[in-house]
Amino acid sequence: MKTKVLSLFVLFMLGVFTIFAEETTETFEVKGGDCEECKTHIESTATAIEGVAAAEWNVETKQLTVVFDNEVATLDGIEMGIAQAGNDTPNYKASEEAYNALPECCKYEREE
Repeated sequence: MKTKVLSLFVLFMLGVFTIFAEETTETFEVKGGDCEECKTHIESTATAIEGVAAAEWNVETKQLTVVFDNEVATLDGIEMGIAQAGNDTPNYKASEEAYNALPECCKYEREE
């Protein structure tokens, strides 16, 4: 009986926390190549960041739309994580080492 009551309490608390979680959607530019490998790399990098629920990168416009829990992740942190993986964002430039680690097809013209 105690186990059932405890289980119900835990489920109730998870529901309460889920209701109060703030999900945010933001769109920003991410530099990248013109192939599906770039799309996969950028989206998987973004979704690997804790708190990011979804990411969709448009190959043509270079715009990344992310959906994230703003109590766990920040837009700044997401941009930083993407730059650490080799792609420039509006606020962070990837290191030469990270950029050079990208496949040739995913390299893009960088601004100085």
